[in-house]
Order: sequence, then structure tokens, then C-alpha cells
Amino acid sequence: MSQDVKLSKEKIYKLRMAKCWSQDELAAASGLSVRTIQRVEKTGASSLETTKALASVFGVSPVALQASNRVENTTFRFICKYAWLLAFAGASLFFGLWIIDILIPTLKGADFNQQYEMHGNFRYLDFGGVCFIAGFVLLGLSILYDFLSQKRLLNSSDKE
Repeated sequence: MSQDVKLSKEKIYKLRMAKCWSQDELAAASGLSVRTIQRVEKTGASSLETTKALASVFGVSPVALQASNRVENTTFRFICKYAWLLAFAGASLFFGLWIIDILIPTLKGADFNQQYEMHGNFRYLDFGGVCFIAGFVLLGLSILYDFLSQKRLLNSSDKE
């Protein structure tokens, strides 16, 4: 019977980072080798003894370190995490089009209002500004989500 345990490598890494430990420091605190810490953080594979040592060092139960079996929609999480980047890219696109289609011809002597009429009165700056503001809002939400996730992880490790 195998006594291998599948640990959450992300959880191990986050707990180590929360304590501001290097892999060497975690190895020294847990009595494990640095190679074992590297393997656990890379693959999540661990023996029962390693799991107990890590749980003891982090002050959590061994079950808390195990990988969850729930299926996550990683594509949706990725999109939510980096939606701000798409918003800033949209803002850059609209501002760039405004410079090319409106500003440069106006500086060369074209009528400002006529330039807008040629482009169907499309307001590049309005859309660029909305995308820019949306980018900051989405970036703030992403940072807040990461902060709350980290705080929840630390609180759950303190309780156990």
C-alpha cells in the first residue's frame, strides 16, 4: 500500500511565501531536505512523513495541505485575473486610432470637426477613456481578490 500524498503545491508555496521563507529555510525548519521541498513545490508528490513535517511547520493539519479534488474553470479564472490587461490594450488602441485618424490630420491643417465626420462621429477618446477607467477598476478588483485569497489562506492556516 502506497503512502504517497498529493499536496497542493500552490498552497505550500503560498504558505512558505507568507512566512517569507526560502526553500532552504523551510527545509531547515521542517527537518526535510531542500530537494524534498523542491519536489513538493514542483509536483505536489509527498510521503506521509513529509506531509506531517510540513503541516507541523505551518501549524495546519495535514489534510489542509492536500490538493483539493474539485475541478476549477482555469480559463475563466485566467480571464478574470487579466481582464484589466485587455481593457488597457483597448484604451491604447482607441487612443492610437485617435492620434492617427484625428490628431495628426488636424495638426497638418485639416478641420477638426470634419475629421470626426469622416469617421462617422466615432468618439475615440470617449471609448479610450472608458477602457482606461475600466482597466483600473478591473486591476483593483484583481488585486483585491488576490489579497482576500491570501488573507483567507492565512486565516485558515491559523485556525487549524
